[in-house]
Amino acid sequence: MSKQYVGIDAGGTLSKIVYAKGENWGYKKMPTNRVLEIQDWIVNWFTEPHIHITGGKAGVLLQEFPYSVKKVNEFEATCEGVRWLLEQHQLSSQVGEQFMVTNVGTGTSIHYVEKDSYERIGGSGMGGGTLLGLSYLLTGEDDYETILEMGQRGNGDSLNVTVADIYSHETPPIAGDLTASNFGNVANMKDTSFSREDYTAAIVRMIGETITTMSVQAAERLHTDAIVYIGSTFAGHDTLKEIIKGYTELRGKNAYFLPHGEYSGAVGALLNNGLKKAVL
Repeated sequence: MSKQYVGIDAGGTLSKIVYAKGENWGYKKMPTNRVLEIQDWIVNWFTEPHIHITGGKAGVLLQEFPYSVKKVNEFEATCEGVRWLLEQHQLSSQVGEQFMVTNVGTGTSIHYVEKDSYERIGGSGMGGGTLLGLSYLLTGEDDYETILEMGQRGNGDSLNVTVADIYSHETPPIAGDLTASNFGNVANMKDTSFSREDYTAAIVRMIGETITTMSVQAAERLHTDAIVYIGSTFAGHDTLKEIIKGYTELRGKNAYFLPHGEYSGAVGALLNNGLKKAVL
C-alpha cells in the first residue's frame, strides 16, 4: 500500500488541505471551526496517513485529532510551498532564486526567499479581514462571495483623491491617475450618491494598493524584482489581482500569482523539507 500524506494549513477562517495518495495529489478547503468534519473527512478518505499541520489555528485541530500529527512552522511551510509550486508550474526560472512572497489572508505577511533560506520581513493588518469588515460596515453585507461580486461590479474611483486632483492646475510629477488618498474625496461624497458596489470597489482598491506598496518597498530594499502573491483572498477575485499586478508593474517589479497559491502553506507542511531561516 502506498504511503498517504496530508498537509493542513489551519487559517483563521479556512483550513487548506493538500493530500497525496501515491502519485495523486488533491486540494480541498474546509471551515476551520468545523473540526469534526475535517476529522471525519480524513478518516473516511485515508488509512493511517502522515499528517503535517501548520497555521495560526493548528493548535485547535491538534487538540481534537485522534492521530499523531506533526506541527510545522507556518512561515517555513509557506515559503517551502511557494518554491514547490513555482517548480511545478515551471515558473522558477522566471522568478529566480531571490524573491518576495506576499501572503494575503486575514491580514498580510511578507517574506523574503533566497535559495533555501527565508526571512519574514513584516506584514500588515490589511487583508481579507479588512475587506470583510469594512464591506460590512459600509454595505451591511457579510457574505464573502457576494462582496467579491459587488466589488467587481462597482466603481469607487470618485471616492478617492487622485494625484491629478492634487495637481489640478499643473502637470503632476507622477502619473495623475494614481491614488493620492483612499476615501479622501469628501467633497464629492457630499454631492454624490454611491452604491454598495462602489463602496466595495473602493475598499478593494485601497487594500490592493496598500499591499502592493509594502511589497514593492520590501523588494526594493532587498534588491529583487520578483513578488509572488498568494493567499485565499485572491481566490475568485480577479479585480484585486488586476489592481495589484498593474500597480506592481507600474512600480517596476514583476507580479506572479500562483495556481493553487492559497495552498502554499499546506503544500509546505506536507513536504516539510525544512527551509533555513535567513539572516539578513
